[in-house]
Amino acid sequence: MLSIHLIWVEKTRKPWLKKGIDFYLDRLKHYLAVRVSEVRPRKKTGGMRPGEAMRCEAEALLRAVSDRAFVIALDAGGKMMDSPRLAGLLTRMEETGTRDLAMIIGGSMGLAPEILSRADMTLSLSPMTFTHDMTRLILLEQLYRACTIRSGQPYHH
Repeated sequence: MLSIHLIWVEKTRKPWLKKGIDFYLDRLKHYLAVRVSEVRPRKKTGGMRPGEAMRCEAEALLRAVSDRAFVIALDAGGKMMDSPRLAGLLTRMEETGTRDLAMIIGGSMGLAPEILSRADMTLSLSPMTFTHDMTRLILLEQLYRACTIRSGQPYHH
């Protein structure tokens, strides 16, 4: 069975988003082993050089990634795919022996180049920009949708 490790910066603070995230995490557990790691955000202080806070977050995100994991970074410049293709990607990963999938969502500053270079794939959910909190909920819903497509459940249509 494919195990998905969702790694993101900071806790979800808005109760309505947290409720939606918890809703889809609970539903996903029927199809996949899922776990979440939340790393502490690094706030840019006056003495920091540009990008230093983002690099500190990148170090924390990468520490949470297993060495053997296939890593997908969520990034605006990534590949876009529809829900059936995401379902197909998950199926191909299982068929080729991938057991550990790590999906990384950056914080408000985005992802540092170190994350993108470690990623085996970058994925964009839309050409639109979403907050990092909204991205979590959208990603979880799409993972759930992909799982229902894979199992022939009627959720997708």
